[in-house]
Order: sequence, then structure tokens, then C-alpha cells
Amino acid sequence: MKITSMRVYADILANAARNGWDYTPESIVSGSKRHFEEMKVQLNHAGYEIVPVGVRPYCKRLDKLAAR
Repeated sequence: MKITSMRVYADILANAARNGWDYTPESIVSGSKRHFEEMKVQLNHAGYEIVPVGVRPYCKRLDKLAAR
């Protein structure tokens, strides 16, 4: 999700640059962090659960299926 957020934010910045907007490096970094956090909130609100990379969600039903 982090990579997707970065790609979307890069597109936003590219469009802004084409329209003459100019941002400081500090603004870009803080905007990127804000965009990621807002994207997480929107996905959570839509019913998705964001888990860190490498974490395996536990689902008893699926674990039983996998054991067969």
C-alpha cells in the first residue's frame, strides 16, 4: 500500500508541476506522509485492514483449509 500511495502522490506532484506549482522538499516529504495516512484511513473506512509487511493475518477457517 505504501508503494501505491507513493505512486499516486507522485502523479499528483507531476500534475501540480505541469500547472506551475512548486513545492519545497520538506513539503513533498510531509505531503507524502499525509497522503499515506489519509489513504490508510480511507481504506480502513471502506472495510480493509492494513497490516505491516510480513505479518500473516490469522484466520482459523483458512488455516483449517490449508492444513488439508
